[in-house]
Amino acid sequence: MTRFVRVKNKTTGHEFDLPSESFDPEKYSKVARYSETTRPRRPKPNVRKGGKRIAPVKTDKEKDQ
Repeated sequence: MTRFVRVKNKTTGHEFDLPSESFDPEKYSKVARYSETTRPRRPKPNVRKGGKRIAPVKTDKEKDQ
């Protein structure tokens, strides 16, 4: 029976389950808080929150001063 290991992609930061025989330590790091399982769990994407930073926009009153 296939065993799945929770891994974290080193470049993207995504966490997902991978068959234990497909584990490559150069690409992935094992997530210690999860034990091996027979069923894969849902993936956990690493998404930057908040979007792109922009400079504050001045109102007409602020422009006149």
